[in-house]
Amino acid sequence: MLPILLVGAFGFYYVYCGFWEVMPVHKALHMSGIMAKVAPLLGLLGTVTGMVQTFKVITIYGNQNPVLMADGISEALITTQSGLVIAFPLLLLNHRLAEKYGKR
Repeated sequence: MLPILLVGAFGFYYVYCGFWEVMPVHKALHMSGIMAKVAPLLGLLGTVTGMVQTFKVITIYGNQNPVLMADGISEALITTQSGLVIAFPLLLLNHRLAEKYGKR
């Protein structure tokens, strides 16, 4: 009987006579780990660029008008939040995959 190849979310699954066999789960484990580690760094990069923009506005216009500074501060906060919102679920996913498949 020829195996049937199905593509899943975290790897390829081969069906042999009704049995499922998970093949390259270690690739999904590696990739989710990389994304979980890179996302906070990208958030930090956005935080730094937002604060640099804020300090440029302060240098040009002074700190008398907080409305002008709000754009840079909001950029810093949004990128920090985005990095953390992406990183936490990926970290949990990576831990779960390592717990389930990494010990083979």
